[in-house]
Amino acid sequence: MQKNALKKSFISHKWYILLGAVLLITALCLFLVFKQNKKDGKYVKVEQDGKVVGSYPLDEDGRYEFTNFYGSNTLIIQDGKAYVTESTCSDHTCEKMGKVYRQGEMIICIPHKLFITVTGDSKKGGYDGISG
Repeated sequence: MQKNALKKSFISHKWYILLGAVLLITALCLFLVFKQNKKDGKYVKVEQDGKVVGSYPLDEDGRYEFTNFYGSNTLIIQDGKAYVTESTCSDHTCEKMGKVYRQGEMIICIPHKLFITVTGDSKKGGYDGISG
């Protein structure tokens, strides 16, 4: 009797392992599909305190500083990528977000209310084909 119970238990564990492997492979495939579909952006749109304060082409290198009541951030555009090098906030998360260059990627500094978004061909970065 005990042998039969062990056999049933082992079979049910096999199914859980198989189900877990299938889910993991599916998640990996979806991740790769969505990552490959992003196109390189043309501009970065910078918003601070809910207002657009600038839009800069990714194909022109530059250094831009954004300062408000909360502090300052330095945005670098170099080799078609944008990143934050300096920030006066306490956590410096925006500096750790890395370089962005694909449409829809963002760098966010919540303490300074700064949002940097990579956009497509439109300098204003409005709507795209997906969002309407």
